Amino acid sequence: MEGQLCANLEISVEKPQGASPPSFIALLKVYRELLVSRIRNTQCLIDNLIENDYFSAEDAEIVVQFPTQADKVRKILDLVQSKGEEVSEYFICVLQKVADAYYELQPWLDEIGYEPSENICSKPVVNTDPVSRYCQKLRYELGRDSKFVMSYGQREEMLLEEIYSNSIMELVGFTNESLGKVYQLEALFDDTVGLINEDGETIYVFGDAGIGKSILLQKIQSLWARKELDIGAKFFFCFRCRMFSCFKEDEAICLKDLLFKYNCYPDQDPTEVFHYILQFPHTVLFTFDGFDEIYSNFDLSTMPEMCSPSEAVHPLVLLVSLLRGKLLKGSKKILTARTGTEIQRNIIRKKVLLRGFSSNNLKDYTAMFFKDEGQRALVLNQLEANPNLCSLCTVPLFCWIIFKCYEHFHSMFDSHELPDCSVTLTDVFLLMIEVHLNRSLKTSLLKNTTRSQAEVFRSRKETLLALGKMAYKGMENSFFIFQQEEVSSVNISEGDLQLGFLRTVKGYSGCDDQFTYEFLHLTLQCFFTALFLVIEEKVSAKELLRFFNECSSTETVQPTCLRIPWLKKQLEGEDPFRNNEHFHFTNLFLCGLLSRSKQKLFRHLVLPAVIKRKRKILIAYFGESMKSHLKGLTRSSLPNYNQIQVQPNFVWMLRCLYETQNEKVGKLAAKRMHANYIKLTYCNAYSADCSAISFVVHHFQKRLALDLDNNNINDYGVKQLLPCFSKLAVIRLSVNQVTDHGVRILYEELSKYQIVSFLGLYNNQITDVGAKYVAKLIEECSSLEYVKIGANKITSEGGKCLAQAIQKSKTMFEIGMWGNQVGDEGAKAFAEALRNHPRLTNVSLAFNGITTEGGKSIAEAMQHNNSVKIFWLTKNELDDEAAMSFAEMLKVNKKLVHLWLIQNRITAKGVKYLSEALKENTAIKEVCLNGNLISQEEAKAFEDEERIICF
Repeated sequence: MEGQLCANLEISVEKPQGASPPSFIALLKVYRELLVSRIRNTQCLIDNLIENDYFSAEDAEIVVQFPTQADKVRKILDLVQSKGEEVSEYFICVLQKVADAYYELQPWLDEIGYEPSENICSKPVVNTDPVSRYCQKLRYELGRDSKFVMSYGQREEMLLEEIYSNSIMELVGFTNESLGKVYQLEALFDDTVGLINEDGETIYVFGDAGIGKSILLQKIQSLWARKELDIGAKFFFCFRCRMFSCFKEDEAICLKDLLFKYNCYPDQDPTEVFHYILQFPHTVLFTFDGFDEIYSNFDLSTMPEMCSPSEAVHPLVLLVSLLRGKLLKGSKKILTARTGTEIQRNIIRKKVLLRGFSSNNLKDYTAMFFKDEGQRALVLNQLEANPNLCSLCTVPLFCWIIFKCYEHFHSMFDSHELPDCSVTLTDVFLLMIEVHLNRSLKTSLLKNTTRSQAEVFRSRKETLLALGKMAYKGMENSFFIFQQEEVSSVNISEGDLQLGFLRTVKGYSGCDDQFTYEFLHLTLQCFFTALFLVIEEKVSAKELLRFFNECSSTETVQPTCLRIPWLKKQLEGEDPFRNNEHFHFTNLFLCGLLSRSKQKLFRHLVLPAVIKRKRKILIAYFGESMKSHLKGLTRSSLPNYNQIQVQPNFVWMLRCLYETQNEKVGKLAAKRMHANYIKLTYCNAYSADCSAISFVVHHFQKRLALDLDNNNINDYGVKQLLPCFSKLAVIRLSVNQVTDHGVRILYEELSKYQIVSFLGLYNNQITDVGAKYVAKLIEECSSLEYVKIGANKITSEGGKCLAQAIQKSKTMFEIGMWGNQVGDEGAKAFAEALRNHPRLTNVSLAFNGITTEGGKSIAEAMQHNNSVKIFWLTKNELDDEAAMSFAEMLKVNKKLVHLWLIQNRITAKGVKYLSEALKENTAIKEVCLNGNLISQEEAKAFEDEERIICF
């Protein structure tokens, strides 16, 4: 538009060769109309003109007397031109250097080709633009707010830099298939990796409760504030979604108020700042934390889609319009939610799954938490000795709780030993509560005067009951924010607040004049809810089972949930283990608190008869619910196996089972499965869940198959499965972050029992070290027939070990090596293994960097093999010379049925060799050559041979 206006004025600003410098006064006169219409900020011009003594105070007073912005610009232009060429040029220089304020004039400045003279370059230009000032204020406030992480004692804050540690972040597709890891936070915004929908604008980050979603956003906020996150974002607005539940149904605000009133308000000219944001939405980054925590009676379906930035509507409409791109289209957005919250695909740009700590992440976090090397060694040694604690530590929140407990007991007893070494999540939370309360008690100078856990709980029963009552009231309606009157109504004292179970949060919706509270974490509210159900004697059977019923009834849940058409909550009828995580955690803690091992603790808080009654109700209900749940699972018959296909909610059932620590219930669950093949794929199981799996599986009397593919088991989970290995004939752990250490555990255990027939380890973190353990297992375990170890980090060294083991084995039926890097040396070793092997039937060496040399070795060896029926050599570097060798092999080998040479470097010449060889071979059914160097025209020459597949 500016260019068109310049053209209409028909003036050339190009300086003819040898001509005098252009007149800046003339420029200002000619482009007066353009400047008046485009300059919105006069104060920055005035400030700089005064600073350089071009304007007097009287000049500034004359300008500000004019009522409109346009008139002010006209007067400034008049005064500047009257003061000569130098002042006129300086005026243009300010427009160029303060680009934030005069962004609409930058094309014009480029067009006139303005370059400041040496004299003007020496004059300072100060940016007093409100947009720039606002950006500075935003960075300061967000930097201050993100510097510390609130501990579970409000009097204690921790520096983010001293507590944040990297965890596993994985880019995934719409069906949660892996697209690679995220190693740098900038990669979240890099469209070259993990992009699944270019029309979407939202990066959707999800994971289990406590996995680190909120602290990740805090880290991003901190990096942006320090200008260490280079993603082109000038503005950063962060929202905690649960706060939207505070708004009343009839409240209405505009987008400007949502951004400024509930984040950071501009000190100067909010209208200009907001106008800039509307003009350049791509410079804005939003974070919305905990989308699944919005609970409101407000029904969005009654509101039309809204995209006007000036219209006042309910804040939830603004939120949804931002996410849909109806407002500030092009802005960057990060949305977090717990696993199981499904968001409509069309708003998602990327999906990021948080998996918690890997073993290396845990070591790094331990080093960060325990600065003293001696203390750190003690902690790591005890974790190594207790795999259950180690597994819980893969979830960052639980790890932090456990480490704080270590720290407390070290300060109290000069020891890092946790009393009665915790084995369930309930134990860990009870220990955290004990540590909390212990720190608040007055003690003598002698450290050994601290009370027992039962005494501590008994001394603060009223406090626990009050906190539990408020937690319960909130959980009934899925509310996570509490007003001051709600806190007062349950008699929570100021001293109780100082314990740190609750923290103050910024109030929305007219709450600014009083404190608003929330529990430190959602799981803590769940725990206190369960605690209330246990220690409140008047709780009825119906109330005790309330949250099991909440999970199974769509009618009770739906009215309190925000009704957004594209927010799906996976309601599944009468299944009590439907994915509704805050209810599930409450049920889990209820099972743990009513377990037999906790009766000693609670007899000091409630009558034993009451505990016995509640325990009886829970176990009876749990047994019937489990029976109903198991009946509804998908079943199928396989050779030698009756398979049961479970859903992710089955994991919650196992977790609850484990928390009860009731062997009878565990045994009953195993019996009622009526299956010997348990398929737990894509169930979001993590390492600590393996304790629960083992708790049930060890009750099976016969051999069974356990499929845990595509979860988050890792090495700690493998260790938790130790009680199962004596029963497992099939163990599948593909896509589970298993490393060489986990493979070593598998070798040591599986080799003891000699019954495993199938080992699945595809797409893990296994190197040549782990490959050697698998090779030893193949050699020593004659029952092993199937090994899937593709997509790992195995090179020629590991490949040779595996090949040599297979060569010695007389029972191996299938080896899957797709996606490693064994190369030609590994291929030659496998060639020797294939030569005269008595049983090997299916072989995959696809995508292994094998070239002609390795291919020729394999082809020659296959001339002496009568067992292999299927051979995959897809995505290697095989050329026509290799194809000739395979053609010679096919003239001899009449047992091979399928040969896949897809995506190699074979041309029509190589295809011709293979086609000619098939005239002497009637046994082979197909030679697949898709994706080679063959054109469709060339492929027509082989149409008569149907077994040659080129396209």
